[in-house]
Amino acid sequence: MTLDDYAWEIRGGGNPAIDLLDLEWNEDGVGEAVRFADLQSFLVIHLPALRDVEGDLRNPRQSPLIKLIESFEIPKEEQEELIQILDEANNLIAKSKTISDVAQAIDSRFKDVSGPAFEMGAKLGLSAATFRAILRNLKLILSDTSLQEFEPGRNGLGMNNILYISILIEYLKRRIAGGNSSGQLILIEEPEAHLHPQLQYSLISALNSIGVQTVLTSHSTHVTSQVPLKTIVSLTKRGDASIAAGNLALNAKLTSGEISDLERYLDSTKSSLLYARKVMLVEGAAELFLIPALIESVHKVKLERVGISLTPIHGVHFDVYAKLFAHGSLEKKCAIVADADLIPSDATALDFNPDDSAPDLMALENDFVQVFLGATTFERELTTKGLLPMHIAAAEALGAPKIHEALSSGYAKLCSGSLQLDDEVKLRVELGGAVLNTAKRFGKARYAQVAARFADHANELPEYIQQAFEWLSE
Repeated sequence: MTLDDYAWEIRGGGNPAIDLLDLEWNEDGVGEAVRFADLQSFLVIHLPALRDVEGDLRNPRQSPLIKLIESFEIPKEEQEELIQILDEANNLIAKSKTISDVAQAIDSRFKDVSGPAFEMGAKLGLSAATFRAILRNLKLILSDTSLQEFEPGRNGLGMNNILYISILIEYLKRRIAGGNSSGQLILIEEPEAHLHPQLQYSLISALNSIGVQTVLTSHSTHVTSQVPLKTIVSLTKRGDASIAAGNLALNAKLTSGEISDLERYLDSTKSSLLYARKVMLVEGAAELFLIPALIESVHKVKLERVGISLTPIHGVHFDVYAKLFAHGSLEKKCAIVADADLIPSDATALDFNPDDSAPDLMALENDFVQVFLGATTFERELTTKGLLPMHIAAAEALGAPKIHEALSSGYAKLCSGSLQLDDEVKLRVELGGAVLNTAKRFGKARYAQVAARFADHANELPEYIQQAFEWLSE
């Protein structure tokens, strides 16, 4: 058989339980035949990212304003009344003394230049009044607290985009209510273009509520934070330049509870992990403040410049997030960086048993996820010879003179080289305890925020953080 032996047919509907991949070539029952005439009643609207909204509103073929007005089906009698009003206005304008004088001057000069053989009359006036002409000349007039009655041309691009989409939504609502469509689809490229973040929230909320299927592309964390996880299809460029495309909720095999957790979590700041080339997941605010500052000090690079997004999950429940990084979902590197203290900071000995409650993070590793664990708590891991100058400066800035003195004295002893190994280890444990207690006293996040000011005093990273950075940078 050749291609000439085959014919094509468009079909729609049918039993949704049928798996098309299991059908034999000669089986029937896949919906009903669809004609091209049926497809023409399905409205598809494409809104590119960068467009001339003001020009589109003036263009009779593209303007949603004209389509909206036409959808109101203005009665013939009202149309004739409007035409009569315009005719009367045209006559009054043409009879104006100055307009009449200018018209006579043009007519006389035109006849003089063209000569008797090509003589034509000329007068000034508006074009013949028709209802279509009225529609073409209608303009939107806006007002706000500072300006009254101005045209969209004086608006910002973002507000004009909102104005355009608002008219379009109203048109679609009337189209649906009138039963004039077999369906509609809106394709929007980067709706966040020129939009204030709060306007992005408002726009996505409006699009969610109109009951029209919408497909949009976006790089905005504000957009992805406002849509259900099951609606997000992530596009990721692989190392061989091919594109991985996957629905995050479906391909990551998430439960309904996990989907709910992630949707609450992915606000406008944390959903940056959807767009990053590589991700470093950490426990909380202390790591968020200090790790980027220390890497910048030691390696002289900013994480964002090398495509790494550091994202705190505010807990130790990394398993939900690790599921996102898999074949068919987010096919990108994810480093889980955690210390040895896997007990939540607000848990007590009575309600948390580390033996049966601490998560097994190493079990989360896969082709895209690697786990890097410290040997003790984060603050103790940071208490090394190369990092002590940062802690000394932080203690002074926080107004902790005794801690400042203890850390300074201990640092001097470590630098002297006179300590035996056992004594050095013992001293480091004491200094680590002092740093940890200081962080608890002022709040771990606050302490990390202050210490980050003096990250330029540091010249090394804890080993597990160094390994995570090296793996992500490969």
